[in-house]
Amino acid sequence: MTTHKRWLAAAAVALVALAAAGWWFARATPVHTVVLTERPVQRSLVVTGRVAPARESTLASTVTGRVVATPVAEGETVRAGAVLVALEPDESQAALAQAEAQLADARGQLADAHRQWQRQRALQAQGFLSPAALEAAERTYDAARRRVEQTEAAVQQARARRQQVAVRAPAEGVVLTRLVEVGDAVTAGKAVARFAWAGPARVLLDLDERDVARVAVGQTAAVRADAWPDAPLAARVQRIDTQVDGVRGTVEVELALADAAAGGVRLLPGMTVSAEVVTDAPQPRLLLPLSALRDGRVATVVAGRVRWVAVETDPAVDGWLPVRRGLAAGVEVIDPAPALDDGARVEVRR
Repeated sequence: MTTHKRWLAAAAVALVALAAAGWWFARATPVHTVVLTERPVQRSLVVTGRVAPARESTLASTVTGRVVATPVAEGETVRAGAVLVALEPDESQAALAQAEAQLADARGQLADAHRQWQRQRALQAQGFLSPAALEAAERTYDAARRRVEQTEAAVQQARARRQQVAVRAPAEGVVLTRLVEVGDAVTAGKAVARFAWAGPARVLLDLDERDVARVAVGQTAAVRADAWPDAPLAARVQRIDTQVDGVRGTVEVELALADAAAGGVRLLPGMTVSAEVVTDAPQPRLLLPLSALRDGRVATVVAGRVRWVAVETDPAVDGWLPVRRGLAAGVEVIDPAPALDDGARVEVRR
């Protein structure tokens, strides 16, 4: 083959290659698109928290003594007045016995003074006793009567202190924690148990201080316990604390449950829960599929070619991004976001 023919053959091969390359780069890439529309969006906030009893008290002893019995176990439900912790009664029993003995003696002296006063009054009426002597008898009688009243009060006080050797449940409820054991020495004012009063359970949330402006009293919420994730409980924001926890940067929010036992759920004090608080009423928003966003941009289709557009969105709601800026209703965007350059040809397949 001559040199001229070889050059012609090489040129032909090059032309074919160029044509193939042109076809390859010019061919349209098939893509899937969605047309953006507005839909109602309800904003919410998910916050973790814990279950709290209707009311919680720390019970303390009012007397000094040694623990002799703890008849109620932690977690046990009790009636009002049930003995939770019993102290040794020796000292209070001795004080009561002494007060009762003093009362008996005072009553005996009062009876003697009353008889003496009656005799003196009879003698004075017959002219055998001076008025001064009768007045002295009356003073003795009055003093004996006052002593009886004082000792009766002392007996009542001793009986009350005798009752105080037992720390009792202030109402129907549950013993959360027992803080003493048999044999422990207890002083007056020492805490002996934590007690949860019977009543509707509450939910206490630890709300990030940055989200305080989004939550208001009266907003609805759905509460889920880890043990019953598929049984949400209806609740409502009842209280927002006025102080921020300086260490954790949180604000306590209290939810009131509509029915803490709905769906077979059994909430226990201290149980961890999550609450989805509805922070805004449903509003129409332009929604973008989360998968269509890449590095703050979306690929739109204009005249069969890719055009990347920068957008601003709010946090995702169920896999959709509410659009703030950059797009309008009716715009066609590629979903999922493609690995194509701006201007690349595409073939839309819906």
